[in-house]
Amino acid sequence: MKAMQSENVIGLLAQIRAGEGRAFDHLLSQYEPLIGGAIARYATGRSREDVEDLHQVAAMALYRAAMSYDLSRDEVKFGQYAKICVSNAIVSQLRSWKQNEEVLSLAQLQETASDEDLSTQVMADEASATLLARIRGVLSPYEWRVWTLYVAGYRSGEIARLLDKPSHSVENAVYRIRGKLRKELGDLR
Repeated sequence: MKAMQSENVIGLLAQIRAGEGRAFDHLLSQYEPLIGGAIARYATGRSREDVEDLHQVAAMALYRAAMSYDLSRDEVKFGQYAKICVSNAIVSQLRSWKQNEEVLSLAQLQETASDEDLSTQVMADEASATLLARIRGVLSPYEWRVWTLYVAGYRSGEIARLLDKPSHSVENAVYRIRGKLRKELGDLR
């Protein structure tokens, strides 16, 4: 992707927030390589329609990133923020598709499974949601971002680049996260 001047991006974001539609079109064209790369990373083996749907999801994520980016803080550059937002949106969409496939499979299994098996699955899903809520409750917003990327398979160095933070900051966050989760979830053993 071409190097963009920060003032140019900040100006585009201000125009987008003012409701100028062409400004978003311009931002979208500048970030098209980022969107294309993110889709290529995750869309292997998907149909053309799925890829088109992922492109729409990524474009909407870029728009939401433009609207929610904090212009007063420069801890994370907009490009990095947009990359995370787009990647997260694509992964969420893929998970949603997978859940829908699993729901269809579950419906098929439900015909042959007993009510006890189904209730066990529902209880397991509720337990997972409760566990994620507990984890999010004990982590700071920064630690939550690090944790979600870490469990998604990113290494500390990759997370540092994505969040535009020093590697030692991410490694310290991972250390703190482990301690907090041991303390909070230790009773699960």
